[in-house]
Amino acid sequence: MKELHCEHCVLRACSSIIRDLSTDQIDDFTACSVLTFYKRRQVIFHDGTPANGLYILCQGAVKLYQSDRFGRDYILGIVLPGEVLGELHLGPTETYSTSAEALTDSQLRFLPRERLIPFIMAHPMTGVRLIDALSRALSEARRTVRDLALKPAESRLAGLLLQLLHARSQGNTGNRPRAVLNYTRRELAEMIGVSTETAIRMLSRFKQRRLIETCGREVIITDVPKLGRLAAHGSISSPHLPTADGSLNAAPTNAALQ
Repeated sequence: MKELHCEHCVLRACSSIIRDLSTDQIDDFTACSVLTFYKRRQVIFHDGTPANGLYILCQGAVKLYQSDRFGRDYILGIVLPGEVLGELHLGPTETYSTSAEALTDSQLRFLPRERLIPFIMAHPMTGVRLIDALSRALSEARRTVRDLALKPAESRLAGLLLQLLHARSQGNTGNRPRAVLNYTRRELAEMIGVSTETAIRMLSRFKQRRLIETCGREVIITDVPKLGRLAAHGSISSPHLPTADGSLNAAPTNAALQ
């Protein structure tokens, strides 16, 4: 993996923390952080270990997860380049509430609490941007919990594929946007809270209905509008169907693909 440097990083514009820092401030930022590298499947931190600081993901992908007493993992979120992971507590006895593992070879910058707090005091806007980044991460976690509680499994999978398409688009060719998924079927299942077998069956149904095509880990979204309707409404039909008198009736709410 080629090392990325903050002053030349193309992700600097999308990182809410270092986006507007001057050259001198970037130097201060790199001085207060520690550059770290993790191989695929290497754990970055465990649930219950001391929360000593925050991480910014420079390149790669990281999953946040929790494990039950049977050793099953439940993915709570996927962190992409430019985003923040970890927790910042003022108390030295606080611990991380989730575990983090690299899904691909990844580069991160670790911001130890004892260095980050003085940096924020010297550069107050960094603290404001940090609050924004952590707030967005909290909102995303709450949306994940909401979807797990309220949406059927097919809607959750459709929404996940569209999220990955948006985050990892490899370019568009007409109406066939391509998203290369660097996740196993088990990891996709963990992200939506179903068994691996259930995720495989749903992907097969999506393929049969020509919503997607698959080739190994590669997924090609062949019908974004229908996949979007499935994610939002539980059906690939339009959310409102016109009746003979011109009024609108709600489309069926079951999750069966037509």
